[in-house]
Amino acid sequence: MKICFITPFFHPVKGGMEEHVLQLAKGLVSKGHDVHVFTSNSSRVGKILGSDEIYQGIKIKRFNTWFKLDTFSPVFPFVLYELIYSNFDIVHVHSYRHFHNLAVLFTKCKCFMTLHWPDYPKGLRSRFMDFIIPIFDKTIGKFLLHKYDKLIAVNGLEVSWIKNNFNIKENKIKLIPNAIPKDYLRLRNGAFIRKKFHIKYSELVVLSFSRMHKSKGLDLTVKIAKFFPKVKFIIAGADAGELNNLKTLSSNLKLNNIIFMNDVDEKIKLNVFSASDIFLFPSHYDAFGIVLLEAFSQKLAVLASNSGGISWVVDNAGLIFKDNDIDDLRNKLSIMINDNKLRNKYSRLGYNRAKDFTWENIVDDIEEEYKSKL
Repeated sequence: MKICFITPFFHPVKGGMEEHVLQLAKGLVSKGHDVHVFTSNSSRVGKILGSDEIYQGIKIKRFNTWFKLDTFSPVFPFVLYELIYSNFDIVHVHSYRHFHNLAVLFTKCKCFMTLHWPDYPKGLRSRFMDFIIPIFDKTIGKFLLHKYDKLIAVNGLEVSWIKNNFNIKENKIKLIPNAIPKDYLRLRNGAFIRKKFHIKYSELVVLSFSRMHKSKGLDLTVKIAKFFPKVKFIIAGADAGELNNLKTLSSNLKLNNIIFMNDVDEKIKLNVFSASDIFLFPSHYDAFGIVLLEAFSQKLAVLASNSGGISWVVDNAGLIFKDNDIDDLRNKLSIMINDNKLRNKYSRLGYNRAKDFTWENIVDDIEEEYKSKL
C-alpha cells in the first residue's frame, strides 16, 4: 500500500504524537509498504528543519508553515495541493484541530484520522481558544470528522468522547492505543546514571520524564521535592520553554535534591528510568502518555495525575492523584515512598500492563484496518 501520514510535527521533534507516528511509519515500512510523511518544517523550538529526506525508509516531505494559532497546529496549506496530485491508497491524518484536517475533502482515497484526544482543560489555552474551539467542534470539526472513513482513538475514554461530542457511531471508531517497542521490556542497567550523579544505592529516586512544557506540570515535581529532602528527584526530557523556569523555581526553594537532565540521548533513556524507583507524571493533559509505558517497562512504581487519558493507561497498575492538587500528590507520594511492598506491587503490575502495548501488535492492527477499507 502507498500510505501518507499527515502530522503537524515529526521526527526529530520529541513528543508522544510524534513518537506514535514514527513507530507506525517504521513498522509499516518493515512490512513492505510505501510510507510518506507530510509534516511542517517546525521544530517547536524555533529551529527550521530541512525540507525533504528519507529516514529509515520513510519518505518525509516538510512544508513551510504560514502561522501557528495557539492550540491549532502549524498551517501548511501546500499539503493539500500535494494530496490532489498524489496517488495514495491511504491518507492518515494525525491531530484533530489543524488546517490539514481538510485533507479528507481533497483526496479520493480512504482517509483515517487519529485525533489524539485534544480535549484540553481550560487554563491550558488562551481565552480566545476556550471560546472558539467549542464553536469549531460543533461546526467545521464535526462536519469533517463525519467525512473520514475511520476514526482512531488512542484510549478507551476517547472512544466515548468522540461518540458523545460528535454523534458518531461506535462502529466507525477503532481503539488503537499508543505502545512501545517490544525490546523496551528488556530491563536496563541504571547503575552508571546513579554513579554519574552521586546517588547512593540506598537512596530513593523519583523521576519525571517528559517534554519540559508548562502543560506537563513539572513545577509540581519541583514543589513536591521540598517535602522529601532525603529523596532524589530527576527531571528529564527535551526543553520546550520551561527548563529555565523550573531551575529558577528550584533555586528559589533552595532545593539540593533535584537533578535536571535536558535532551537525554535516546540510547540511555531507559537507563535513566532503570536508575529510578518511582515515576511521577504530573501532566495537566495527555491523551495517552507513552512515557508511562516506558516507566512500566523498567518496573517503576507509577504515580500520575488523573488528567486526559492517563488514568485509563495506568488503570490498576499505579496510583492516581488529582490533577494540580499538591496536597493529594504529597499524600500519595508519601505512601509510595514509605511502603516498599506497595512499590513492588505496582512495579510488577505495571510491567505486566506494558506487555499489552507493543508496537509490533499495534502495527498489525492498523494494517488490518487499512486493508478492510480497500
